[in-house]
Amino acid sequence: MNETVTTETAMPQPAPLKRCAIVGTAPSWAQCPWTDTTLEIWGLNDGYMLGVPRADRWYDLHPFYQMLFRGRTANGLISSGQAALDVPIGVYHRPDTHLDWLKTRPIPVYLQEAKSDYPTSRTFPKAELLQWFARYWPYRVNRKGTVEPGPDYEVSTPSWMLMHAIAEGYQEIHIYGIHLATEWEYVQQRPNFEFLIGVAAGRGVKIVLPESATICKASYRYAFEPKADIPLQQAQQQIQRVKHEGAALHQRRAALPWYAHGDRLDLGARLAQLDIELLDAKQTISRLQLQAA
Repeated sequence: MNETVTTETAMPQPAPLKRCAIVGTAPSWAQCPWTDTTLEIWGLNDGYMLGVPRADRWYDLHPFYQMLFRGRTANGLISSGQAALDVPIGVYHRPDTHLDWLKTRPIPVYLQEAKSDYPTSRTFPKAELLQWFARYWPYRVNRKGTVEPGPDYEVSTPSWMLMHAIAEGYQEIHIYGIHLATEWEYVQQRPNFEFLIGVAAGRGVKIVLPESATICKASYRYAFEPKADIPLQQAQQQIQRVKHEGAALHQRRAALPWYAHGDRLDLGARLAQLDIELLDAKQTISRLQLQAA
């Protein structure tokens, strides 16, 4: 009797999920899951000074000629070697060993242009990314009323890195150490970065952020919950009220005749009370700002 031997056809295995983490230098950088080897780590600029355990790519897209290099002083602090007033506007501070560090990396190092003496350097694909993202920039209506494609929109290295990850098809992107909470970063960089996160999410990319990051997060739901800054507004309003009343009282006291001692004492007492109220309101604002930080 002949036996028929059948061989099961192996089912094709799904391709591994493309995952990366863009890591900046804000405090949440340490929350990156460094031991997860399925997660690529992308660092930038001089973030290695924090002592990051590993990295799979590195980015420094700033021109070398705009860098100001600094060394360590006897007490271990970083110093530019120049007085603050002597530092040119628009320079980027880097450690004095920065270029050597980039030159000796065993991982891809993305620069504006690859350099022959930087063995692992790669030219950042700016033109390709701009072409790829052209579909996402908002259209603009010109003065003639014609709708035209709008300008491209990127204002930080993390934004370029995020664009790179989206265009390369990464399906899960973690973001650590990028809070964009300072005034300049908040006004100029945060809206751009959040826009690009929206592009990624709209394409089905899973975005992972640390709880402490302020990006893509608000403290209340507009219209459905009380505004979170109402106590701050109340304190600011109190400061304006106190200053307005104080100015009026100073004018009244200046107009009093020399013999109106009682009125002058009464006004002085009220002005002293206003000073206390003003100090209390300023302390309230400081406390609320610390709580929000």
